Amino acid sequence: MKKNITKLLLGTITELEIIELRNWLKDPANQVVLESYIRDYHDLNLATLENNLDEAYDKVANQIGFNEKPVKKLFPKWLKIAAAIVCLFGLGLVYQQFMVTEQEHCSLRPHDEPITLELDNGTVQTIDVNAQIEVRDSEGNIVGTQKQNQISYSQEAEKEELVFNTLKIPNGKKFQLQLSDGTLVHLNAGSSLRYPVNFLKEGPRQVFLSGEAYFDVAKNGSNPFIVNIDELDVKVLGTEFNVSAYQEDKKIDVVLVEGAVSLENNNEVEEDIVSLSPGQKGSCNRGSKGITVKEVNTDLYTSWMQGHLVFRNLTFDQILTKLERHYNIEIENTNIVLGQEIFNASFNEVSIEEVLSYFNDIHAIDYSILNNQVIIK
Repeated sequence: MKKNITKLLLGTITELEIIELRNWLKDPANQVVLESYIRDYHDLNLATLENNLDEAYDKVANQIGFNEKPVKKLFPKWLKIAAAIVCLFGLGLVYQQFMVTEQEHCSLRPHDEPITLELDNGTVQTIDVNAQIEVRDSEGNIVGTQKQNQISYSQEAEKEELVFNTLKIPNGKKFQLQLSDGTLVHLNAGSSLRYPVNFLKEGPRQVFLSGEAYFDVAKNGSNPFIVNIDELDVKVLGTEFNVSAYQEDKKIDVVLVEGAVSLENNNEVEEDIVSLSPGQKGSCNRGSKGITVKEVNTDLYTSWMQGHLVFRNLTFDQILTKLERHYNIEIENTNIVLGQEIFNASFNEVSIEEVLSYFNDIHAIDYSILNNQVIIK
């Protein structure tokens, strides 16, 4: 049921799951579980909300266009708490499910760039995500297949040297890649992965990432899997984890979902290698030597694979950068002070027009569209 609580806060919960959650929360003991879970995993101290639930609900109700306040027996305390959390987080859940205001007409046209595959000889191929074709190397040999939004490589026996391909995903798109060892990689918008067409029988399985990807690594006790990101190496034997390492971001984040990984800064001695356990995030600031570790809710860092946008304690400028990647649009923020303000928000597969309108309606952020570019005033 904790997954449904997280979905409630992310705005991804279904009608059936809401009914299940409501029935589960009829037990007072489960309401305590709800409060504890939100406090531990969403960094909220509900004690500070106890005296402000009515006020928080009223604020949310006004924002989402409720004309009348439901009677108490139809709106129990747990739902008031959720409303208060929505109020504090500014979650897209409320906007998506209840907002019935008139949208400002936008004429944005997201750029449409192709996914490309660069072979070892420098030849660049365009990937048609509607196609089902054979994938060939630079010599014309079949090395795998492409079915819509995934390329799968086959394992060839006794390779003597590594041959690398590079898959580049433009802003606004995602793609999947199954490596020759069976490892599945989900690549996010604005990312690229350099990888061997086939791994060698002996030695580490090494790939090179720029951007963000989720790895489901095939187990191989003899050959560790290494993701190289500039000054950081992520080493595993078989596990699931998310790596966010965009060049424009100040830090690299590794979130472990299952298994175990070790993080090694190329500038540090071996004794300083950091190990992660499931549910932990390791962060490395670019240009520095330290790696910090903290407990996190992994769902917040992997929801992008389902098309969700989740922003937690980010400056407005950081959010705009993520929006540019996700939708492949251009945004210019002329409000320097606003750019440094901290926001929390969540959106579930909505258009960029709805996201912009949300910030405009809920946070009074004014914007205009000129020559297919968003201008924040």
